[in-house]
Amino acid sequence: MSNTAPSVERTEALLGETRHQTGGNGHTAFVPASQLEEMIQQRLREERERLEREAGLKEATHQHFRRPEERPFIKAQRPHTTVLFGGLTWKHERILQGSIAGLGYKVMPLPNADKQSFQIGKEYGNNGQCNPTYFTVGNLVKYLQSLENQGLSKQQIVDNYVYVTAGACGPCRFGMYEAEYRLALRNSGFEGFRVLLFQQGGGLDQAGLEAGLDLNIDFFIGMLNGMNFGDLLLDITDQIRPFEVKKGETDRVLRECVEYMHEVMKARQPYKFDGKFAEVIWAKTPSLANTAEFLGKFLRQLWSDHFVDGLRWCFERLNMIDVDYLRVKPICKVFCYF
Repeated sequence: MSNTAPSVERTEALLGETRHQTGGNGHTAFVPASQLEEMIQQRLREERERLEREAGLKEATHQHFRRPEERPFIKAQRPHTTVLFGGLTWKHERILQGSIAGLGYKVMPLPNADKQSFQIGKEYGNNGQCNPTYFTVGNLVKYLQSLENQGLSKQQIVDNYVYVTAGACGPCRFGMYEAEYRLALRNSGFEGFRVLLFQQGGGLDQAGLEAGLDLNIDFFIGMLNGMNFGDLLLDITDQIRPFEVKKGETDRVLRECVEYMHEVMKARQPYKFDGKFAEVIWAKTPSLANTAEFLGKFLRQLWSDHFVDGLRWCFERLNMIDVDYLRVKPICKVFCYF
């Protein structure tokens, strides 16, 4: 005859209960499964805390990342603060140096990166970064170390120098440069050194009130002009050099042109909407005066002959280089990723 009565274990499972030994007298009590699970978790927590106390460990608290607050670079610090920048060719950097100096800043381009820069970047930066990160970050640290070797203290360097570079958001290395600069500077003993960014999201005006570095329309027009002039001189001399009759003459003339354009850029003063009529407009409707000054800067950029005369001098100087275009030269193209 078949046994149709449910077993004790099946009945307990249906009722959501579990047999639990409560003492040494052999008595057995039924404890709900939910309560039993809570008792197990409580025992595990107590045992974990006991083991951590014995090992001298404490549970780490996790905090969200916050961008480190940085000392501001204010307008009153301009006379004694040098703005550093780099990462371009020496031609572009020299012309841009004149452009930024014309706005009233002390400015200095970094030397070209080398193998030592790469090694310093590897030493003080994160692991697994790409080569450009190590070269650029290490080059900044190397220059600051050279200043220290010249007799400046770390605090003097931190107080009297800032570094300006382009920035962006995103997962590529370009969006991580700022964090890499700060990490390497902190690891190398220059914590607190100021790194300033200009980026696409800020538009043509990224300067705060009384900011030390006004990232405004004058700054960006100067950057645009400097990059264009550097590209022009680089492109023309690269076409002349293979056919020069006297070896090295093209490079010598190129240096003369770069120095001349440096002075041309430095002599360029920002446009100001001034005069008696302008004073009335500034007093009554500052927003209209600001718009007029903004438009004036663009119109002068389009119609002024200041830069045209400088480029014409460079053209005449380059045109004096003796060349032999009948000389057979191979056409070489180098494709690389840096």
